[in-house]
Amino acid sequence: MKTLAALLGLLFFTSSALAKPREWKPATVASITSSTDDRGVAVVPIGGGLYGGHVYVTTVWYRIETEDTTYVLAWSRKKHPLNLTLHGQTKIAIDGQNAHILDDSGKDIKVLIAEKIAREKKP
Repeated sequence: MKTLAALLGLLFFTSSALAKPREWKPATVASITSSTDDRGVAVVPIGGGLYGGHVYVTTVWYRIETEDTTYVLAWSRKKHPLNLTLHGQTKIAIDGQNAHILDDSGKDIKVLIAEKIAREKKP
């Protein structure tokens, strides 16, 4: 049992050591907006009866600008919005279809990239 635990510990530390470090870019929070969509009706059986209600989903859209790209990030956790300051500075790292963004407390948050827009280079 001790050998198995040691082997798992070694595997964990080896895989974390091989992880690629993030390439952070300085960025600005250009805008923060939200939208609420009606996603249909849910029907739930309660006490022998059926009760229904609309299902609404609120998405907060963060527009993050770097020197060469603008990213629109989608965040759907209404109870826990991102801790970002409008027109404030942050850092962003891209990981496929996701972005890692440092919030105002320095916490690394993984967010879905909804849109990616190339910016014109300034002369």
